[in-house]
Amino acid sequence: MADVPATRHRITWLEWIGVAAGIIGLVVSFLPWFRATEPVAVGLRAQGAPTWIPVWEGNFLAWFPVVLLLAVSVLLLWQRFGRPVRMTSSLWLTLGMLAVVMIVLRWITLPASVVSGFGLYLGLMVAAGSGAAAFLAFRREQRAMPAG
Repeated sequence: MADVPATRHRITWLEWIGVAAGIIGLVVSFLPWFRATEPVAVGLRAQGAPTWIPVWEGNFLAWFPVVLLLAVSVLLLWQRFGRPVRMTSSLWLTLGMLAVVMIVLRWITLPASVVSGFGLYLGLMVAAGSGAAAFLAFRREQRAMPAG
């Protein structure tokens, strides 16, 4: 019984930022993340096809960061309503930074006929905000640990 951490009675404001980041990330995922360049967009408009796509129509590097942010939200809420998980802040930090790296990788590997849409920028800001809050929570947890 000694290896199970005590259940906390409330979520910290940093954890609420992590929960909100997952929810906002899900909303942002339906915005235009990728747009066709203008010469390609003209042809698509002539065919009646959309000139932008949300993250869910992209590849693994496009949609998986949103799934990671949602997983962080569930993990942080699980701390309050379910059984506590050890090393929550380090897991949150890892998943948040992985989401940022994956979004940046998807951004820099876009084909020449595709440009980033405002959804990608918003998604990157949300992931970076979650990662920053995770870093602060991790630092707070490290300072709170007894030496020895």
